[in-house]
Amino acid sequence: MKMKKKYTFSALGLILIGLATTACSNSSSKTNEYSSNSEKTENAVNNSTSKTQKGFDGNTYTTKNGSITFDKVTNVKVSDQYRNPDNFTMVIVEGTFTNKSNKSVSPEDWVRANFEFNQVLPSSEREIAIGSNEHDNGTKWDDLFRNSESKVLPGKTIKFAIEYDLDSKTDKVSETYHIQAKNDYDNQPIGKPYEVKAGTDTFTYSDSDNDSSTNVDTNN
Repeated sequence: MKMKKKYTFSALGLILIGLATTACSNSSSKTNEYSSNSEKTENAVNNSTSKTQKGFDGNTYTTKNGSITFDKVTNVKVSDQYRNPDNFTMVIVEGTFTNKSNKSVSPEDWVRANFEFNQVLPSSEREIAIGSNEHDNGTKWDDLFRNSESKVLPGKTIKFAIEYDLDSKTDKVSETYHIQAKNDYDNQPIGKPYEVKAGTDTFTYSDSDNDSSTNVDTNN
C-alpha cells in the first residue's frame, strides 16, 4: 500500500514538472515572437526613413510625391536702361519635374517646399530667393518660366525654369551654388547638397512701348 502511494506521488510530480516546462516554453516562444515582430517593425520604420531621406542621387531628387532633375544653372546679366539703371543678375535654374502625387502641383511650388538654394561664397553660404519669372519680356526662357508656374497633372513630366534674383548693390555673383533638399514640415536638411557650377549669359530688355505704335485718327 505504501509503495502504491509513493508511485502516485511520483507520477503527479512528473506531470507538474511537464506542465511547468511547457508553460516556460510557451512563454519563451511568445517572448521571441514579440521580439521578432518588434525588430521587423523597427526595421520597416528605419528602412522607410532612410529611403525618404537619402537626398540627391546625382542631380536628381525623388520623394513619394515627385521627382526633379536639375539640368542647368545660369548667371544672366540683365541690362535695362529704362526701368532699372543698375544692372542686376538673374540666376536661372532649369530642370525636369515629374509629379508622382495624386494632385496637380507646379514645379515652382514643389521647389519652394523641398529645397533651399544657396550661393557658395569664399567664406560662407547665402540663401537666395525665387524672384518674379520674366516670362513676358522676350527671354529665351519664357516658355520654361511659364511651365514652372503651371500645374503639372499627376503622373506627368514637364521641363521648367525658375528665376532667382540677385540684388545689384548687395549680392555678389557666385560661380558655385548648393541646392539643399529639406523636409517640408520642419525645413531640416536631407542628405548632402547638390553642388553645381553656373554658366553665364546676358539679356537686354527691349522697350515694347513705342510712340509710333499709337494709331492717331487724322480724319476727324
